[in-house]
Amino acid sequence: MLANIMPQGTDEWVERISEHELPALCSTIREIEKISKDDISSLARLGQSVLHDHALTTAILKVANSAGYMGRNPVTTVSRASVVLGLNRIKNICITAKMLSSLLKNRKLTPGVYERLLKLMAQSFHAGMIARMMMQDYEEDVQEEAFIAALLNRFGESAFWSMGGPVTVELDKLLRQKPFARQKDVACIVQQRLGTTFEDMSLGLASSWNMGSVLISSLEEPELRTPELRCVNLAVRMSAILANPNHNRSELDKLLTEIADLTKWDKRDLLARVEQCSEETVELLRTYGAGVLTRYISHDLISQVDSEADPVVEELSDQALQLRILRELAFLPNENADFNLVVQTALEGIQRGIRMRRAIVFLKSRERGCLMPRFISAPDFNQIKREFVVSLKGSPNIFTHVLNSRQPVWVDNLNAPKWRAYLDGSVRQLVSNDGFFIAPIIWGKHCVGLFYADRKDPSEQADHPPLSEDDFMAFTLFAQQTNICFSLIIKNTER
Repeated sequence: MLANIMPQGTDEWVERISEHELPALCSTIREIEKISKDDISSLARLGQSVLHDHALTTAILKVANSAGYMGRNPVTTVSRASVVLGLNRIKNICITAKMLSSLLKNRKLTPGVYERLLKLMAQSFHAGMIARMMMQDYEEDVQEEAFIAALLNRFGESAFWSMGGPVTVELDKLLRQKPFARQKDVACIVQQRLGTTFEDMSLGLASSWNMGSVLISSLEEPELRTPELRCVNLAVRMSAILANPNHNRSELDKLLTEIADLTKWDKRDLLARVEQCSEETVELLRTYGAGVLTRYISHDLISQVDSEADPVVEELSDQALQLRILRELAFLPNENADFNLVVQTALEGIQRGIRMRRAIVFLKSRERGCLMPRFISAPDFNQIKREFVVSLKGSPNIFTHVLNSRQPVWVDNLNAPKWRAYLDGSVRQLVSNDGFFIAPIIWGKHCVGLFYADRKDPSEQADHPPLSEDDFMAFTLFAQQTNICFSLIIKNTER
């Protein structure tokens, strides 16, 4: 029914795309932008928010370990990648990966609309890379802001084409009838058909999704002359010219002159930099798993590259991944890591290495007399944060039992006599009926919290293998290594 209702005006299109066409992407970007504004816990929370998304976690690690980012120092965990690369880079990798996968998801597009979408996405990615290249003499955070602003400059148009349906087919047909129309004429056709322009759609989505001040400013006031906004504007124009096989050589030369004047680079040097940037764009698109876009990156200034080749990705066994993360965990005390980073790394090892569906760190709250979920890696993050609170008062339960005994436990059968006394109705509502693991977190002489893990699926739509002895041993190893890290950190601070 919704597909037959034509939105009219910017607000209606923004609502349609946000709530019905790309709700998962909208939710992810809003959450990432919200987290990134919290300087205290942003890195830990960002890791927690993406870990349950296997595809996104894989994309982050692949990109983080690519030559353009990490080079010779590979990372195994999102936690480590966040520390090494910094919050803004990880945030932009998350947004880019999610955007690429979301926009390319609809396989029901007509060939014409699909090709238009691919060309536009390739052009947008190229623009982001050119903007970052132009800002390379500025601080890293400024480079990342310019990259994401150029990447998402035409996001409204990409989102529109990705939704498919009769309205996209009709508009595609109209635009193909006027292949050499000026930009002003194209905007007029779009305005008449949709009741808004792609530029206004992009601005509306950027504002509604809280996509950042540089992007919003570049859309609201594109003529502003700050270095960041000039770079974004020039990068978008450059990618558009390079995407056009029939581009005007004099127009390209004029634009290169503008960029050379801004960057203070020699024009010949600039051409070499653009060539290298285009090659890096092709490589990075493949790393993101978007190799289908590489054929649309202009090869006019660069050597021909085989667009079908994909990077070789090492597939680790669960045991090999556990070992790598345990090794990464063991070295953290030597790198002045804090409590949060150690816990987050261990939590990632438990979830990814042992394939746990829910991995949680509870910390004691003396004021409230309870255990609070402080670090959460699970699909139902918000529900766990709100509801999975364990009282430390009244009758003993399985959580207080582990706090007091300081020994890890595996509750494999909730109805077994030895556990029955520790599992009242309130606790049973929180834990998994298929069993769970709990282990103590020791800081100095005190048990300050607990690790908890299970394979409970809130949607109850997926089948997961039962917990095993090997799983429990691995879980116990992560808890023990965490406590060893804490003892070493305390010793280091006392020196």
